[in-house]
Amino acid sequence: MRRRVLAGVATFLLCALAATSQVPLPAASDPSPDLSTPLPDIQTLLTRVRARYIALESLRKNYICTMTQVADEFSSDGSKKTHTDQYQAFYVANVEVLQHIAHDGKPLASNDAKKEQERVDKLVAKLKSREKKPDKDEFHLTGLWNVATFTNPRREIINGRPTLVFDYKGNPQAKAGNIGEEIMRQLAGTLWIDERDDAIVRLNGTLQQNFHIGGGLLVNIKKGSQFNFTQSLVNSEIWFPAELTAHVDGRFLLLKGFNGDGRQTFSDYRKLRTSVTILPGTQVLDDPQSNTPPSVPSTASEPKPSPPVQPQP
Repeated sequence: MRRRVLAGVATFLLCALAATSQVPLPAASDPSPDLSTPLPDIQTLLTRVRARYIALESLRKNYICTMTQVADEFSSDGSKKTHTDQYQAFYVANVEVLQHIAHDGKPLASNDAKKEQERVDKLVAKLKSREKKPDKDEFHLTGLWNVATFTNPRREIINGRPTLVFDYKGNPQAKAGNIGEEIMRQLAGTLWIDERDDAIVRLNGTLQQNFHIGGGLLVNIKKGSQFNFTQSLVNSEIWFPAELTAHVDGRFLLLKGFNGDGRQTFSDYRKLRTSVTILPGTQVLDDPQSNTPPSVPSTASEPKPSPPVQPQP
């Protein structure tokens, strides 16, 4: 139970991050970036990043990946319990869907796998039914732009690419549009943006004060809880989440206090042929040689995850 609580709170705190993939622009011809180049205006840059995020929905839903979550939980006597869960991750209507496929290295039992498939099918149907309708509760990382101030701009070279770096601090008094922004306005940290692609490369943050929901009865995440999020370029055409680490300290749903560390890694990105629906027995097709996303017919079905697979050691 405590493992599920920790994983739930960590996901609650950080679920906005994993949906922040970005599409790259054509590569710059200059192989040696000049750090002395004048820095762009912060707000202009952030506007470009948001625009790129909005523009990428059709490409992002052509991909599926494996997400592995490792949660370490520490008890009061200092002992540690570690659990590993594996998921298939894909996007429907610009929302990340996770299908649980394995726990501690073993595929889910057939009954549990069936229930999970039914849950995912219902969720996909619900998301498709409102695909063209905005959801006031849906949020993503660019919501940080609405509730934080950015300072100390500078430029670094990361993996040979010019990267713009900013410090940020949330404004607790800023108007938040949803729960995600309520959390973000309590954070402070650093943001890295790939200058060529207007893509978020890395984000870290620390909660500056306790975060409450329901007066602390539902959720009480303590000051000092922190995370680090990174992205990488996939198939030379789109940035996707690579790793998310977090330390969470708090209380959830009136249960005892907990503290622990969590890590999510995203791997095995492969492109879907979106003109078909993935059904049991259907192979997920990967086309790593193609730099052009497949066309999506207007009658195409949203991808459904393939059946559980034995996790690789």
